[in-house]
Amino acid sequence: MFSAVDPPAPGAAVDPALSARRQETRNRLLDAAAEVFTEEGLQGATVEQVCSRAGFSRGAFYSNFSSKEELFLAALQHQYERRAAQLTARAESLLPHLQSCAEPLQPAEVAGYVQEFLSPLAAESAWFALESEFMLLAMRDPELAPPGFAGFLDSLKGELAEVVEKLVDAAGRRFVLPVERALAAFDGLYDRSARLAAISGGSAHGGAEDLGDRITELLFVLTEEAPGS
Repeated sequence: MFSAVDPPAPGAAVDPALSARRQETRNRLLDAAAEVFTEEGLQGATVEQVCSRAGFSRGAFYSNFSSKEELFLAALQHQYERRAAQLTARAESLLPHLQSCAEPLQPAEVAGYVQEFLSPLAAESAWFALESEFMLLAMRDPELAPPGFAGFLDSLKGELAEVVEKLVDAAGRRFVLPVERALAAFDGLYDRSARLAAISGGSAHGGAEDLGDRITELLFVLTEEAPGS
């Protein structure tokens, strides 16, 4: 049900221009799908709505995806990858600032950096709506997720753990427990913030506005000052 479009035969020539156009078409369909699925849900959304939003025909859709369900999972994966790339880029821009600090950072300073690190994502609830939809569907049908999807999520979490550990190290601190366990605690706070932002427009207490303070409180519990800092 979730099989991907068959790849070219081994050794077959692939027109780079055609490949680029097809990738652009696919990306536009994925972006449109994220919007439509967020607004309508998987059951309420139609292929026609996605094609209309993307500006393509049904033919363009079926040349890239075999079903609405396959598109939904691809859109979810696309959102995960996009946010992982955004977080990595944001970390790279923050690292020089953290490394240039002569004195150990205080909680108020760290909270500012944390809020800056998360701010590009705080106002975007599409990924959370898609993830919530997927979780509900998967609970009803455990075979919904294609083979390898859990491994894909674990890989992204591993990449994010490396990013977070670099930032903490640059701030002159180190985790007192495995970073993956600490990240699970941070995920809980972030997910709660995203959920509140999604249902209240970001105005609820405990939403995105004070996320930096709450994550920093937890960070100083789960880390200690590194030797030599």
